[in-house]
Amino acid sequence: MSTDPIRIRWSEPAAPPRGSRVRGWVDRHVAGQRWWVRAPLIPILAWFLWRHLNDPAFAGIYDGLNLALHEAGHALFMWFGVEFLTIAGGTLLEIACPIFAGIVFWRQRDVFALAVASFWLGTVFLDIAPYAADARAQLLPLVSLGDGPVGHDWFEMLWRLDLLRWDQTIAGAFRTAGLVTLAASIAAGAWVLWRMRVVNGDLSGGAARDPSEPTAARRGAAAGGVAGEEERLRRFLDERGGPPTG
Repeated sequence: MSTDPIRIRWSEPAAPPRGSRVRGWVDRHVAGQRWWVRAPLIPILAWFLWRHLNDPAFAGIYDGLNLALHEAGHALFMWFGVEFLTIAGGTLLEIACPIFAGIVFWRQRDVFALAVASFWLGTVFLDIAPYAADARAQLLPLVSLGDGPVGHDWFEMLWRLDLLRWDQTIAGAFRTAGLVTLAASIAAGAWVLWRMRVVNGDLSGGAARDPSEPTAARRGAAAGGVAGEEERLRRFLDERGGPPTG
């Protein structure tokens, strides 16, 4: 006489919270890196943020780089033969360069540099804001690569898109995005430095911790989960009168 096989459904271990996965990813890629080499950059970036908060017209040392990329963008996108794309190309390349740098740092697993690239993107947003706000007034001095007439990019773009009346709103959105990006980048960079200290044993002078090794809490939770499954299996079999026989 045979009985139906007993199918026992083992529960999969719960996935770690998203915050734990992010921390684990960061810990693996900051191992062996010196936090104190990078730490001086945090107050410098914070000072730039403070200046931008208090002076919307403030232009940091990165303004010249952003302007050069802007003008190069016009020359680059001109080859596509689309007038609107040529006009927008300056802004597009300005935004694309820090994003591309962030992708490169992501692939290199340089977490702190990724935060710096994000800060750079925030400065681009802040450079765009006054230019967009000037679309109707056209009071800002303009720069051009050639000797021909100098056009106002944001006047042309917003006029063609029938959004000229929203120039102040669009500029405000860019400024808000820039300030938020700067603040978030500084906070992320400071947190990454903290994880460098913890992972590399600099926090209390102790030995560096292997990020791939599970913590005592996770080992205990895993052991508890296995023990719980064994106990449930034993009770299930007792209620059925023992394991199945054939």
